[in-house]
Amino acid sequence: MTNISGKIHEANNSRREFVKQSSLSALGILLYPSNLFSQSVEKHSLKEIGLIMGVIENELKQDWEKTIRAVAEIGYKYLEFNGFYGRDLNTFKKVLKETGLRPLAGGDVMVNMLNENKLKNLIEDALSLDRKYLVCYWPWLDNGNNKTTDDFKKAADNLNWIGEVCNKEGIKLAFHNHDKEFVKVDGNIFGYEYILNNTSPEKVAMELDLYWCIKGGGEPIELLKKYKGRFEIFHVKDMDNTAQKLYTCPGKGIIDFKAIFSQAKQSGVKYYNVEIDKTDNPIACITDSYKYLKELRF
Repeated sequence: MTNISGKIHEANNSRREFVKQSSLSALGILLYPSNLFSQSVEKHSLKEIGLIMGVIENELKQDWEKTIRAVAEIGYKYLEFNGFYGRDLNTFKKVLKETGLRPLAGGDVMVNMLNENKLKNLIEDALSLDRKYLVCYWPWLDNGNNKTTDDFKKAADNLNWIGEVCNKEGIKLAFHNHDKEFVKVDGNIFGYEYILNNTSPEKVAMELDLYWCIKGGGEPIELLKKYKGRFEIFHVKDMDNTAQKLYTCPGKGIIDFKAIFSQAKQSGVKYYNVEIDKTDNPIACITDSYKYLKELRF
């Protein structure tokens, strides 16, 4: 009888302890509902953010050094631009080193890159600043309208050739899109996908402009899933909520960067460059954009 009573007492104690712990756990979830998911869902953020310098071109012309230092103070880490600023290259590089800003990319249009002498000069300029990428910003020799499969084939061939030249010189070619590439060709796929399918990953990286992709009818998340490893740079530019779908500062528009970045993390995107073609207050725009992207969790 003693043994039976002892076991009953022990069982009751265990039951009371279980109920107590269960109640505390339930209270914890009520008070801190995020705890329910914190262990199962890992949140990511952008460790470094880049800037395309075009939006602050006027400020750079007025006082390039002050503007460069302001960009660094905001928090940006790398830059996309052509040429250099100031009286000479060494002075410009000295300011970049002091501020910790790194040149990442810059480039030109296809019509110039097909000229061997111009391409050589572009590559030399890029290497002089230790850029990682030479970018083809426009793959067409005209306005880019009404392109066919043959046109996209020629563009892909040209990109492969330029990419091979770049590789030999120690730099990588990146291709930047606009909405013109999002027309249906060759079995009802986008011309942009034709370029992806017919360029070598070793020779041609993709610099995906999210705004132009979406405006053209493309879906960044689907592209990222289908072509993992091809996209190395993002142009992060937002779209306003109007019928014209105009560009706006990142965080001010309707593009779901959170969802796109979540997939980008899985697909190998390396660099995120803020871009805005034009705005009334460039410094405020790039400041707000940086803050928005830095606080974004995905």
